[in-house]
Formats: sequence, C-alpha cells, structure tokens
Amino acid sequence: MAKFGTDHAMDGMIDDVSLFLEVARARSFSRAAQRKKTPPSTVSRAVRRLEEHLGVQLLERSSRRVVPTAEGARLVERAGPLADELSDVLREAADRNVRPAGRLRVTAPMMSGAGPIGDALVAFAARYPRVSVELHLSNQIIDLVEEGFDLGFRAGPVSDESLAARRVWSMPYVVAASPRFVQKHLRGKTHLAAALFREQPAVSVNGAPWRLASGERVLLREAFRVNDPRVAVRAAAEGLGLVCAPQELARGAGLVEITSDLGAPAPRDLFAVFPSRRMMPKRVRLAIDWIRERATGW
Repeated sequence: MAKFGTDHAMDGMIDDVSLFLEVARARSFSRAAQRKKTPPSTVSRAVRRLEEHLGVQLLERSSRRVVPTAEGARLVERAGPLADELSDVLREAADRNVRPAGRLRVTAPMMSGAGPIGDALVAFAARYPRVSVELHLSNQIIDLVEEGFDLGFRAGPVSDESLAARRVWSMPYVVAASPRFVQKHLRGKTHLAAALFREQPAVSVNGAPWRLASGERVLLREAFRVNDPRVAVRAAAEGLGLVCAPQELARGAGLVEITSDLGAPAPRDLFAVFPSRRMMPKRVRLAIDWIRERATGW
C-alpha cells in the first residue's frame, strides 16, 4: 500500500482520486476535463500519478475508449460514494445561504414533461424568480453534456454510466381498451387467454413491445402507431385497439382495463439524470428535490 508523507501530499492524492473518478465515470479524459474545467493534460497527469502511487493500473486506454481495470472498478466502488458524500457536505456548508440563480436547462419526455414535471417546474420558477427555467420536451435520448443541459428525465433503467440518476417515481401501466372495443371485439370479456390476447389489434407507442412484469415482451398487431402516449390513449378511446399506457391516463380517458394470462404490464420508473453529482449547482439540486416531492406521476 502506498505511504503518504505529509498533509500536502494527502491533499494532492485526494485531488488525483477525484479526477480519476471523473474519468472512470465519463469513460473519457476529455469529457472529465470539460466537467472539471481542467486541462486534459492535468487530468492525465493526475491519473498517471495516482497509478504510480498505488502501483496498479486503474484504466485501460485505447484510441476509442477508456474503461476501468478490475482495480480501477474497485476503487470507483469504494471511493466514489465517499467522495460524493464529502462533496455534498462541503457544498452544503458553502451555499447554505446562497439563493439559487442562473439558467436551468431541462429535458424531459413529452408526456411527463408536459404534465407533472412541467407543472412542478412552473411552480419552481415562481418560487425562485432568479432562476431562468428552459424546458425542452423530446422522447429522444439527448446527450446532456453535448447539448448543454443541466438536468434530464428518462425512463429507467438508466444504463449510461457517465450519468448519475435519482428515481422520481414509479408509474403503474395497464393494458386498456374502449368500452365499445370490449363489447365489439372481446364479447364483453376483460380477461383474455394468452392466444386471444395476442390476436388483438393494438395502438403502439413508437412500435415498442409491451414490457410485462414477468419480464416477457409482447408485440401485438399494430392498428395505429404514434410517438406520444396521450395520442395513443385517444386512439384507443376511438376503438382502434388495445393500448398499454399509464394507469391514470387510461382511466382519465374512460378506458377499461384488460388483463390476460400473460400477466400485468411492468411499471415504468422515471429518473432524474445529470452529468456529474459533484459539479451540480444549487439550482439543479433544488429542482430535483422539488420535482421528486411534487411530481408524483399520472
């Protein structure tokens, strides 16, 4: 194990660990340097210096990617939460009395962004008038760093290891249809055998299969496809087919819930995602907490 001679050397080692964690999470020296507002050469020297002190290789480097070695992954697992907690404590002490200000750029899915998230952000902007909120609605996965967003909201699971994530809510989904469809096509039945269920026409959101709680994915015959669940529910209300949609949205449209031998749809988790927890301004932290407390889904 490496030995550290002075407090100054220990401070330098902590800085090196911080830069290494940024590189490991971003999988890129250049992105880590951008987030830390530090020259790439400084980041590279810090990681090399840390590897020399510990006597192990922490990162595998190639022209296309940077990934932690087994030793590097263990260091991320052990040191990452400690570094984040220390950063939170220091940041809280520093800005306890600082009023949030500046631009807050947020991206969110069209449905939840126009609904609970948008409503919460409107109230947030009224509560903190020095914060200028910009909300961009899109169902596309947007690179937060490249596009300059402070905060994003995504359906889980979140697989991007360069992003930190906090769960906002878990939204129950149901399969539903209009009362007219139930009577005309299902003979009044609201529980279907698997074979009969698979034969039904469906209103699809982006052509994606329906995820069931059992883990199975089901793709029915498309009668109508759209990229907004609200329109999909309206199409189902017109009798075009079954739809898999948020429970409250389906109930609000007067749809009837349909069950089958295949099981229930899996609930959808929505996460707040952000590029770096340790670089997060106060306005972003407050916005995340505000939305988690007030936006409870549909």
